[in-house]
Amino acid sequence: MNIFRRLRWQLTFSYILVTVSAFLVVILALGAILLPRIFLPSNMFTPEGLVEILEQEATYFWSPILSETPVNTTLIRVLLNQSTNSITGVDFLRIGNIQFSVRTLASFRGLILGTDQTLLGIIGGFFPHDYIVGRPIAVEEISGLKDPYEAALAGSKDPKLLYTEYEQNNQLIIAVPVNSNLSGEEDRVVGVAVVFVDSFPTQRDVPRTILIFAGRFLLLFLFGAGLMGAVFGAMTANGLAKRFNRLATTTERWSEGDFSMFINDSTGDEVSKLAHRLDNMAEQLQSLLRRRQEMAVSEERNRLARDLHDSAKQQALAASFELGTALTLFDQDRQGAKKHLVEADNLVDSVRQELTNLVHELRPQSMEGQEFSEILKDYALDWSHRSGIELDTKINIEDEERLSLESKESLFRIAQEALANVARHSSAKHADLLLEIDAEKAILTIKDNGCGFDPKIQSTGVGLRSMRERTEEMGGSFSVESSPDHGTQIIITLPMKC
Repeated sequence: MNIFRRLRWQLTFSYILVTVSAFLVVILALGAILLPRIFLPSNMFTPEGLVEILEQEATYFWSPILSETPVNTTLIRVLLNQSTNSITGVDFLRIGNIQFSVRTLASFRGLILGTDQTLLGIIGGFFPHDYIVGRPIAVEEISGLKDPYEAALAGSKDPKLLYTEYEQNNQLIIAVPVNSNLSGEEDRVVGVAVVFVDSFPTQRDVPRTILIFAGRFLLLFLFGAGLMGAVFGAMTANGLAKRFNRLATTTERWSEGDFSMFINDSTGDEVSKLAHRLDNMAEQLQSLLRRRQEMAVSEERNRLARDLHDSAKQQALAASFELGTALTLFDQDRQGAKKHLVEADNLVDSVRQELTNLVHELRPQSMEGQEFSEILKDYALDWSHRSGIELDTKINIEDEERLSLESKESLFRIAQEALANVARHSSAKHADLLLEIDAEKAILTIKDNGCGFDPKIQSTGVGLRSMRERTEEMGGSFSVESSPDHGTQIIITLPMKC
């Protein structure tokens, strides 16, 4: 299971939230800027407003045509065919060659009539088949058209007189006058534009339509923004999680003592800088451990050299002298030569035993899968057998599981060194080993009845110094009690680590 799965999801959701929020802010800002520009006056969406718009368009388009004699009905037909159902529009934004507009549309049909009710043009369907351009039509037969038509012929400027409204289906019949554009005849009506409006936007329709469109666009836009944020966030989070996973895997290897692997993150951001610092730290630790190992090996070699010089070498030299003396006396005094040979044999046996002790000290002791008390008892029994010194062993451990592997190894090595010193230097006949471990501390006591020594005199050996250093590295205390001819007692106290 990837421990950074939760981090990936959190980062992905964060990217989605940030992306959607950013796009929402942009949309709201654009809306605040653009909506005032596209907001149309509310009077445009009333019958009176629609009449005013149609009056302006009728004067602009139809006055020049209807003022001519005869009227060009072909031109009227072309203009009507090109007309749209747009009531009004606003161009609110232009980007390069792209123009954004808002237009209001209506569904309508239209007629262009002369003052004698002659049909001059027609647009849209749903008119009787007998409506033929160039012929008059019966205005009074079209329901709701007579009154607006007569008001338009009279040149009325009152919008309320120029339309008839059907409330039940939101339909209008509008008739607007077309005045002459000839000089001096501006007030003369030359025709009437009739518009049948089947439906048109009201004051309530426009904001509702805008809100529906804006809501759909916003949802679609936010969905796209969220999808884009999810993809980008997933890619970014996945890459970041992989980097953290490599960092965690590498540091875990370091915690196990393996410094052969490095993070090697060259991205250049803050995580990369942290990884670079950790790599440098690992290199320094690796170099420090290497130097420490070299120093430990050198120190151990020096100790072994000194021990061999002080014990095995001297005994081997003495055995050599005894053998030389035996060779000299062999022809003259065989009995005396035999005594020297026996002594040489004892010395050689002592050298063998000394070398055996050194081999046991060098042999690594596995602590995994075994009880520490049994390991220590087995070693004490073997040491007593090899050294010929009687040893009483007492071990009292309340909770061995609380004792760390590092503490076990330190206590074992200290006991090894202390017993080796007893065998080499004390000339003791009896020794005691006592180990007591409770919830707070571990106390190791080794006592012998040998010749003892004066602790105030500086010792040239490394045994005591090695035991003291091991103890202090574990945060414990080391003490030696001894005097000439009264034996030696060593007490080591280590704190229990939770």
